[in-house]
Amino acid sequence: MARWFIAGIAVLVAVVGAYAAIEPTGLEAVARSFLTETGLLVAAALRLTVGVLLWVAAPVSRAPVVLRVLGVLFVLSGLTLPIVGLDRLVGIVDWGAGLDELALRGAGLLAAGLGTFLIWSVSPSAAREKREMM
Repeated sequence: MARWFIAGIAVLVAVVGAYAAIEPTGLEAVARSFLTETGLLVAAALRLTVGVLLWVAAPVSRAPVVLRVLGVLFVLSGLTLPIVGLDRLVGIVDWGAGLDELALRGAGLLAAGLGTFLIWSVSPSAAREKREMM
């Protein structure tokens, strides 16, 4: 069940990453929408949830070690996000918005790649499905 949630989140990450690669300045508005106290807590809760789901989905994935590492990183980022605080996050978004367009496109491609990797890693393999049928 967790792998289907991860697959849905992965599709979203891949689509948003592809959008960022095509139109890098469009994501600044999305990032700024989280720059409220409520948005900060929602972002932290989303990261914690995704981290736990990655951990739970790892054993049935094609890359269990990678998914567990990503799960731990997501949980840690969700826990530290409120500690970083809103003022520092505003500075981080301002810094990111000031980056060269090529760097923003590269970050979008990395996000699209991560989403694509996650889709692949939680999708059932033909060999595994054959073993499960036997």
